[in-house]
Amino acid sequence: MDQTPAPAGGTVVDTAIALQSTGSDLPLWVAFLGTCAAVLGAGIALRRRRRSTPVETIDRPPTPPESAPTPPAPTDEERVVRMLESNGGRMRQTRIVERTDWSKSKVSMLLSEMEADGALHKLRVGRENIISLPGAEPVAAHPGQEREP
Repeated sequence: MDQTPAPAGGTVVDTAIALQSTGSDLPLWVAFLGTCAAVLGAGIALRRRRRSTPVETIDRPPTPPESAPTPPAPTDEERVVRMLESNGGRMRQTRIVERTDWSKSKVSMLLSEMEADGALHKLRVGRENIISLPGAEPVAAHPGQEREP
């Protein structure tokens, strides 16, 4: 056998004997490099996979399925008319303020506009207003008209 000095201070024969004693035909550094290459390749593959998924689809919530379009919200006037209809055609202005959670001035202005358009009637009783739909006004709102028995 050749007794050429090895770089680490031993001989080539000593290194060959040491490798044979591990039970492997490959030197340890080759096995180490192969393992490093496999880990590095797996890391690169994982990174490419993540990059192929658009960021927008990760961050954006899923789009809900299309359903029937929702009807538009009722206008303020429609809300008042529906409220009056569900209360027998008339109610106090203060109750409208309470149920809508609108300010007194907004309700007052809205009702005045609706009265000018003929959509409802306002009757002042003491310090409050009675709001009614046409045909549902209190009898006192029509002077000269008598109550039916």
